[in-house]
Amino acid sequence: MYDNSIRIEPPLYLTHTMISCWRCGAKMPALALVAPNVADTEGEICILSEVEDLPESVLQFVRKRFPSFKLKYSKTLGLRYYANTCPRCGVISGDFYLHSEPGAPFFPTTEDEAKQLTLEPVPLTGSITIRGGLAMGVGELILEHARMLTAGQAVATGSDRHGSL
Repeated sequence: MYDNSIRIEPPLYLTHTMISCWRCGAKMPALALVAPNVADTEGEICILSEVEDLPESVLQFVRKRFPSFKLKYSKTLGLRYYANTCPRCGVISGDFYLHSEPGAPFFPTTEDEAKQLTLEPVPLTGSITIRGGLAMGVGELILEHARMLTAGQAVATGSDRHGSL
């Protein structure tokens, strides 16, 4: 679906929250990546979506915290992308649902909605390239109001936070 690669300069942030699975109702983590420095976006803070390809170092960092973030096939889109999946029933919570409607977890419209998110820095040693989509317009709200974890806090909480769901 996306022919162009997207170049991202540090920093990169992992943002996450808890949602209910649309199929079985279980509480599950949902995550997205926030990129303040994306080539050719005129300084817009971007939320990555429908990501088809991630550098291995970023993928390892994310999966250590959220093992249910998996490369899955979406019948709706007709492509494989890294998606939030329910740890209980395995169904995808699609990026459209999580990113594209005002008030969705990664489309906050108020400070209070943005405060429901947690941010943590993804360790990068330089620029990365991904294949996927970008959403613009809400990244600044997320970066300004989400709860920021330091690298030490992120390591201390680790995947234990969500591993038993």
